Amino acid sequence: MRSNFLSALENLREFEGFASNDPNDEGGPTVFGIARTFYPTIPWPPTWEQAKMIYLTDYWIKGGCDALPFPVDVCHFDGMVNPGPGAAPQFLMWSSEHKDPLRRCTEYLLCRQEYYLERVRKRPA
Repeated sequence: MRSNFLSALENLREFEGFASNDPNDEGGPTVFGIARTFYPTIPWPPTWEQAKMIYLTDYWIKGGCDALPFPVDVCHFDGMVNPGPGAAPQFLMWSSEHKDPLRRCTEYLLCRQEYYLERVRKRPA
């Protein structure tokens, strides 16, 4: 694990570090950004220590973030969390033509923005 994980995690916590239960969120109740729907077997609500381990194993490591240069690693980790591991690998692939990490990260974010725009078009709620 690179030290970038801890920085990426702290950045994520700023936006995911609370409990929510938005009726329009497919994940249902969430704490620290961990959705109960996707983690039904963990004790609820998760502690921050549990959330950190989930983020490390299910998002950072599974996303291959350790093999990516900064800032692509942080950008991809965030994408693995939201919109998720179904969409994020596509952004990584679509941005792979750029060898410069800053350009690749920019392209990744543009792909992610297009993804969100399409989701809003299909489901405005």
